[in-house]
Amino acid sequence: MSVRVAIIGTGWADRVQIPAFQAAGLEVVAIAGRDLDRTAAVADRHGVGQATSDWRELLDSSAAMISVATPPQLHLEQGIGVLEAGKHLLMEKPLAHGADDATALEAAAARHPELLALVDHELRFLPARQKAKELLGAGTIGRVLMITARVAMAGRIDPTRPWNWWSDANQGGGVLAAIGSHAFDGIRWLMNDPDITISGATVGTIYPQRKDASGTLLPVTSDDIVSVSFAVDGAVGTMLLHTAALDGNVDLLTFRGTDGTLVIDRSLKLYLGKRDGQLKEYKTQLPSFVPNRFRASGYAAGTVLLGRAIVTALAKNDAGALASAATIADGAEVQRLLDRVRAVADMAAPR
Repeated sequence: MSVRVAIIGTGWADRVQIPAFQAAGLEVVAIAGRDLDRTAAVADRHGVGQATSDWRELLDSSAAMISVATPPQLHLEQGIGVLEAGKHLLMEKPLAHGADDATALEAAAARHPELLALVDHELRFLPARQKAKELLGAGTIGRVLMITARVAMAGRIDPTRPWNWWSDANQGGGVLAAIGSHAFDGIRWLMNDPDITISGATVGTIYPQRKDASGTLLPVTSDDIVSVSFAVDGAVGTMLLHTAALDGNVDLLTFRGTDGTLVIDRSLKLYLGKRDGQLKEYKTQLPSFVPNRFRASGYAAGTVLLGRAIVTALAKNDAGALASAATIADGAEVQRLLDRVRAVADMAAPR
C-alpha cells in the first residue's frame, strides 16, 4: 500500500524533505509554493506530479498526509486547513508564530483524534538520540546536574546573504525558532517531559540590515545569536545558538550527571563517560535503508527515518512506529518555551 503525501513550501522540501521521503518509501504526489515557476521546477526535479501556487488545492489531492514546511506565521491557517480537510498533518518546527497560535493548533488536533498531527522533530528518530534517551532513563549517568546545548553555524555571518523571511521576526525568522525549537524538544523528549524554567536570555543580530533580492536595504528584526539560562528538574541548563561561526559548525547536546556524562554530537554520534573515565563513543548505527547521501546530516537522516515510520504507521496500521514522534501538544509546549525566552530577553534588554 502506497502512502501519499503532499508538501506546502518549496525550500526545505527541495533540499531535504522530498528526496528523503521518497527514500523512505513515501509517494510525494503534490507540492505548493508561492512562486509557481519555482514550484514547478522543484516538482519536475523530483518527479512530483502536481505543482500549484495555491496550497488549498492540496486539500483535494490524493495525499493522505500534508507536510506544512512554510514560515511559521502561515502555520495556523494551513495546519487547521489540513486537519479540517481530513488529512494527516506534519507541521514543520516551530509549531507556530507564538503560543496563542500553537494553542489554537493544539485544539484543532484535539478535535480530530482520528488524524495524525505531528511536528517535524525528526532528530528523535536517530539511533544516537534513541540510545541517549535509553541511557538517561536507566540512570546510567546518575542524577542529571547540568545540561548544555551549543549550536554554531556560519549561515548568517556573510553580510551579502540576502534578506528573506528568516530576517523578519514577524514571519517567525531567527535561530531561536529554527534551532532553539529542536534544542528544547530534544531536552524535553530525552528527559521525559520535565518542567523547564527560563531564568535568563539574551538575543542578538549580526547585521542590523540586509539587502533583499532586488537590492533594497531592509531591517533585520530576527535573532542570529541566542543565549539562554534555564533549569530542568533541579539541573542547571545553558543554551548558546548562533549563526556567526567562522571556525566550523558545532552541534552538541551534553548531559552531566553524578555518575557520568553523555554527549550527543550532531545527533549522529553518542559519547559516554563514566565517573573518572574518558568520553568514549557509544556505537550506534543508522539503518541500511538510509542512503549514503543523507548520512552526514542528522536532519536529513532523521527525515528518512521519520518518513519510514509514517509509512509503517499508515500502510501497516502500526501506530507504535510513531511512538517517538513529536505531537502537536509537544510542539505547543516548545512554543511556550520559545515565547518565554523572548519575553525574558526583552525584559533584560537595555532601554
